[in-house]
Amino acid sequence: MSKIRVCQIVNDLNTSGPGRRVCEIVSRMDRGKFDVSVIALQGGQLAESLQDESDEVKVLDIKGVLGLARLLRLAGHIRDRRPDLVHTHGFRADLAGRPAARLASVPSLVHTVHDAEGRFRPWQLAYARFLSGYCGRIICVSPSVREYHEGRSGLPEDKYHVIPSGIDVEAFKPDLDARKRLRREWGVSDSQPVVAYVGRLDRDKGIETLLSAFSHLAARGSAMDIVIAGEGAERDIVENFIRHGEGGARCRLLGFVEDVRPVLSAVDIFTTASHSEGHPMSPTEAMAASLPVVATKAPGLRDIVIDGVTGLLAPPRDVFGLAERIERLGQDAELRKLLGECGRKRVEAQYPVTSMIEAVEAVYLDVVSQAASHITEPIDADWEV
Repeated sequence: MSKIRVCQIVNDLNTSGPGRRVCEIVSRMDRGKFDVSVIALQGGQLAESLQDESDEVKVLDIKGVLGLARLLRLAGHIRDRRPDLVHTHGFRADLAGRPAARLASVPSLVHTVHDAEGRFRPWQLAYARFLSGYCGRIICVSPSVREYHEGRSGLPEDKYHVIPSGIDVEAFKPDLDARKRLRREWGVSDSQPVVAYVGRLDRDKGIETLLSAFSHLAARGSAMDIVIAGEGAERDIVENFIRHGEGGARCRLLGFVEDVRPVLSAVDIFTTASHSEGHPMSPTEAMAASLPVVATKAPGLRDIVIDGVTGLLAPPRDVFGLAERIERLGQDAELRKLLGECGRKRVEAQYPVTSMIEAVEAVYLDVVSQAASHITEPIDADWEV
């Protein structure tokens, strides 16, 4: 059997979920069975490393409105690669990639939905319905994403497939040397609990809720150290908290950190206050590093973190609930150890990157086989939401 040519289309190659997932697919896919190429509408931090993995990576630098000229340009790039299957990641990539792949006469298409609640407009779900006949499978990165999308799209259950994002679990094994080095730089003793947040600094990540929780702890006389690794639109809020907030003197802003493994090795608790997620990578990596997680009971997060088993969950936007759970873990080293060990075991069982790749390959083989047998579905033009 000849190799299956697959073209990945992604909005950008930043370190967010879609970009990282595409990088894993490109670097780990069985090259004996698949030839993989990538078209990114925009670049990002991962573009250079991905281009080192494959010569078949094209960054188009398409920003703003996706007009007809840009659609035809994208279709031309797809046609040049002669793929058997196009795989779009995220809504914007699908909005451009699905009609462009159709124009390029690509026989098969797979789409991955990365976002859960709050990210979809009714017309976006109508778009998914309208062009559902030209999509062999919809991959969702978590059960929460599937529940939300399937429940509102009206598409059949067998169209959907859940494949969580996987990681190289062994790569996140705690590094004692990194722990000693960073804690010495930060000026904290080994017995002093330190909390970390790793991720984008934007509203959806609940940065204000997170900082308010630490301010509340400081006001109660229970201030804790927190390190924040990330960049984003709300960086100024973090900087203002450090300068003027109660407990801000115990906060360290590291900015963007390319390799977060030393940071995770150096801390004792991971926390996030996101309002909604698809399948967040940072908590998964933290659990692989044997860290307990304090998080919100939000879509995506509640799929990964088991309350009372691998971490502690608070309601979204609950400042006091989040603070209470962080304080509880800060005061209980034995509980931190227990939850951290259970978290690593869960990631080893549920989220190894090899399982993700095997599942994606199986979907490709199934969809391409169906297309070869001329098994197609009619386009459903019902626009009701």
